[in-house]
Amino acid sequence: MRMKSAADRSAGVLAVLAGCLSLREAYRLYPYHVSLLGGDHTFPAFIGAGLALAGVWLVLFPGPSAKLSAAGLTTPELADAETSIAESSIEKFIVDESVVDRSPSPDTQWADRKSGRIQFLPRQGLIPLLLLIYTFILPWAGYLVGTFIIALLLFRLLGIGRWWRCAVYALLLTAGLYLIFIEWLHTPFSAGTLWLHQGGD
Repeated sequence: MRMKSAADRSAGVLAVLAGCLSLREAYRLYPYHVSLLGGDHTFPAFIGAGLALAGVWLVLFPGPSAKLSAAGLTTPELADAETSIAESSIEKFIVDESVVDRSPSPDTQWADRKSGRIQFLPRQGLIPLLLLIYTFILPWAGYLVGTFIIALLLFRLLGIGRWWRCAVYALLLTAGLYLIFIEWLHTPFSAGTLWLHQGGD
């Protein structure tokens, strides 16, 4: 439990620092605002405030495991239970790794390809790469097309469902962000050099 509390507090401190940096950037951009909620300062202000509040909450109220808290265990019982769970998990992992071959069989791989499930390994490592690609294609493809493509791939990467369902969610997300940041907050986004060149031709 102490390790969990220390981890929560460390994460909270990092979140507060990141929030302060974002709020500082919002303060720097505020002189260029169109209105109180309209301008380049709005997005970093919301993000910074959310990070700072979440960080303060983690620092002040580092909680135990949600499953153990729901079971109604007291503080000493929580420590003993978490230690027992950790030890049993390690033992089970060692036994499974020594006995079971975790590599998928050819039949399983073929079934995944046939059903449309693509194995991304590791999935978590591809998410930052996908966001980095988004920063590069945004000026070229424009906000609407770039956001839709990246959101589609991101939903598929997270295993939301089949391609058509991911496309629906990506379309809803793109439309929602467009209404919030472009129509409501009047935040300027790139229209895309690809479409500008085609329009000029």
